[in-house]
Amino acid sequence: MKRKIYKPSARSNISPFYVMNLLEKAKEMELEDKKIYHLELGEPQMKTPDLIKKEVQQLVKKGMPGYTPSNGIYPLRKKISDYYKSNYQVEVSEDRIFITTGSSGAFLLSFLLNFDKGDRVAIFNPVYPAYRNILKSLNIEVVEIYPEINERTINLKSIENYKELDGVIISNPNNPNGQVFNDKEIEYIYNFCKKNKIKLISDEIYHGITYDYQPKTCLNFGDETIVINSFSKYFCMPGWRLGWIIVPKSLTKNLLKLSQNIFISSGNIAQFAAIKAFDCIKNFDNVVKNYKENRDKSSKILEKMSLLEYTMPSGAFYFYVNIEKLKINSSDFVKKLLKDTGVACTPGIDFDTLNGNKTIRISFSSGQESLLSGLKLFYKWYKANY
Repeated sequence: MKRKIYKPSARSNISPFYVMNLLEKAKEMELEDKKIYHLELGEPQMKTPDLIKKEVQQLVKKGMPGYTPSNGIYPLRKKISDYYKSNYQVEVSEDRIFITTGSSGAFLLSFLLNFDKGDRVAIFNPVYPAYRNILKSLNIEVVEIYPEINERTINLKSIENYKELDGVIISNPNNPNGQVFNDKEIEYIYNFCKKNKIKLISDEIYHGITYDYQPKTCLNFGDETIVINSFSKYFCMPGWRLGWIIVPKSLTKNLLKLSQNIFISSGNIAQFAAIKAFDCIKNFDNVVKNYKENRDKSSKILEKMSLLEYTMPSGAFYFYVNIEKLKINSSDFVKKLLKDTGVACTPGIDFDTLNGNKTIRISFSSGQESLLSGLKLFYKWYKANY
């Protein structure tokens, strides 16, 4: 019997990102002229500002820039440093800031930089699935922390029940449930990790998209943390694949070596264009006001569906909805909803391997007209079936 030459590695056998499978199906339906209401993706409603696009045009006219430094171009790192000083009143030197190929590139680099095979890293469910899946592919043990029974929010103090951890990842604001940790909670987890010599990674990709108050960055409490952010959400540049990571000074040399060998450099045009993003803050803040209006109007429709349960999100742009009372698992639910109505939502199994079959995520980041039309169809379908 012949041995297969091209056999997938064990590390590549990770869970799929179910929302991408759903998106593919939705796109197929659109090709068949079916109207689709995209409530599954976290894509900002505002297109990239003209100021940024004009910068791209100028760059093309001048001639495409070539490779850039592996830690990113200095003018962009300086802009990010200035942003932390003006927005958070915290000093971050440019040499601690690395530009990455989206937040996904930042996650991969941070995990390679900080953890070895067999290390134990805790994540708080529900959570963005890339953490879990990338860690597992690197043979790093994922310690899953779940909310208490009948609780729909994350309690960071539950970390005290877990011993011998090498790392902790938090997401603030949280994707998918929109929970925003207050400053006391962030200070608690920072001090806990520092005291117990646990590496803390803070995913702050949805910073700026909050509706009650703007939380502090982990860096407000000290330098002993790793912070990840991206231009995709608040800065309305999805698809440009540009993010950044801020690390303690002691990690910069090794991070540079990893960046040089894995990515060489991030996209050149995107980096130069992103400098202009910091001149568009008022535009982005107005978009956040639109999200808040979307949230409030969407909630009024969801409230009519008495079998659905959720906590009002304080940040990001998602409702994380418990559908347990409907007696159907989330994967089958979203497939049936899409087929019958053209409304696309995300199954919770992406975010929580234990309880995700009871939940769905609904994005309210799209244009208000399409969003409300989709939710009204959802409500009409719900009444007919439940």
